[in-house]
Amino acid sequence: MTHAGRPLLHIAAAVIVRDGRVLVQTRPAGTHYAGFWEFPGGKREANEEPAACAVRECAEELGLAVEAAEVFEVVEWDYEVRLVQVTFVRCRVVGDAEPEPQDGQRVRWADVDDLERLTFLPANASVLRRLAAELRAPT
Repeated sequence: MTHAGRPLLHIAAAVIVRDGRVLVQTRPAGTHYAGFWEFPGGKREANEEPAACAVRECAEELGLAVEAAEVFEVVEWDYEVRLVQVTFVRCRVVGDAEPEPQDGQRVRWADVDDLERLTFLPANASVLRRLAAELRAPT
């Protein structure tokens, strides 16, 4: 699929909130925007649904079993080197497992202050605002 004559890369990312914290990771060395923070996820395979991709990527990148709940937000972003459409999928960790990074990335359960302080990929901005508002809301 193309967008304005350029290919559109379809990505799925898992939004996992547990105990008031959000699971985030850094992009591995040698990648575009290496060291920036992001949500676990990656490129969708041909005919792969976003939820299935988010679940697969969590298993591959973090050795973490998750189940998908619903689409949180869809964002299109022009990174100049490529156009991306990121489908952010709200997911839950199965059991009480902790992530075990498989690609040398840093991983953390970020609180609302971390979400505002860490340097995230630009396409994550609207999702970060929504999550910060959600985490600050009285329960």
